[in-house]
Amino acid sequence: MSTLMLNNMNAFEWLGREMRAKIAQYEISLSATGEKPPNWEEKAGVFALMDDDLQKDLAFLLAYGDWKDGSAQYKKVLQFLTSSIFVVADQEKKRNKDKLPEVCQKIANMELYYFLHDHLDTKFTLEGKLWFAGIDMETKTYQNNWKHFGDATRMMLDQAKESAVEHIEKYRRDLRVE
Repeated sequence: MSTLMLNNMNAFEWLGREMRAKIAQYEISLSATGEKPPNWEEKAGVFALMDDDLQKDLAFLLAYGDWKDGSAQYKKVLQFLTSSIFVVADQEKKRNKDKLPEVCQKIANMELYYFLHDHLDTKFTLEGKLWFAGIDMETKTYQNNWKHFGDATRMMLDQAKESAVEHIEKYRRDLRVE
């Protein structure tokens, strides 16, 4: 792969390039130019520089592409988002408190799923997203009483992604300088 192509990769493509399973490559490599690309151990150092576990786990999901519901990182991100919105929902909501943890988890799962599969976000209506996530409520009820939790979840994910990109890009520049 040429140096130009490697420089044009986004932060998560660059990070995940050496972390995935090895495949045979029959292209001219960087070693032919005398440059030594960073190996996966050097790239993994960026995780130590990130501010919190949400950034680390989300960066791993985006770099590695392992978006299965059962992966450890997916579960950690989902748990963080669920507990974050549950704290606020527990103070706001006065009725049906017994179903509150379940609803918070479903909202967080829905937002995380559509965040990771952003190409699907515009293809589904809110009613379809609620049905797919297993949230059994009317669309109007969700919009009036619960949507702000979904918006907060999306905002947390966007901010964690932006911060992770900043850390990865800075680390990538620092590796090039060395």
